[in-house]
Amino acid sequence: MFIGLSGGAGMLKLYGLQASNYYKMVKLALLEKGFEFDDVQTSPNQEQSFLSMSPMGKVPCLEAREGFLSETMAIMEFLEDINPEIPLFPQDSFERAKIRELMRVCELYIELPVSRLNTMANSPDANKEQVINDIKPEITKGLAALARLARFEPYLAGHLFTYADIVAYHTFSFAEKVMKDVCGWNVMSEIEGLAEWQKTVASRPIVHNMDTSNT
Repeated sequence: MFIGLSGGAGMLKLYGLQASNYYKMVKLALLEKGFEFDDVQTSPNQEQSFLSMSPMGKVPCLEAREGFLSETMAIMEFLEDINPEIPLFPQDSFERAKIRELMRVCELYIELPVSRLNTMANSPDANKEQVINDIKPEITKGLAALARLARFEPYLAGHLFTYADIVAYHTFSFAEKVMKDVCGWNVMSEIEGLAEWQKTVASRPIVHNMDTSNT
């Protein structure tokens, strides 16, 4: 059942495009939480009209009755506040903080260095081997940190599907492809239970429908 927030945020609009992992994270959160929303395909840009919505000109951007929100983590917090009935954070304060910790590890120590590796290794004048040698240890360290935190019971933090799973699922969809293409590294084999967790998340009906529609 979908939720229209006539007394709260009003009809939501999500601005972004399929190529953006962060757009897909927010879209999945909206769907999992049962929101009705308009999906407005928009590329990142520096047009003044878009900067008034997203100050850095990035996607995703969410429009609510109260105004505009950018930055994926801020949007997710907002969605949780306006619809706590379908939780993607645990109720316990410490457990909620652990979800945020997992999200940040995925974003800062896996997704960002993988993105940097992808950009630098594919630049025309790159010393590809040197780039890999410089950045791969950062990714290895991030994977080790995630391995220490993840529980896989069956989701990252236990039995509840959370924002951490949403962030990690799209992080690894990106990282898996980049690492295979750039350096022939099967990143999913680096953490015991990671590949099985990925299959568990992919089997969720909403995730499966999103993945199928994006291919």
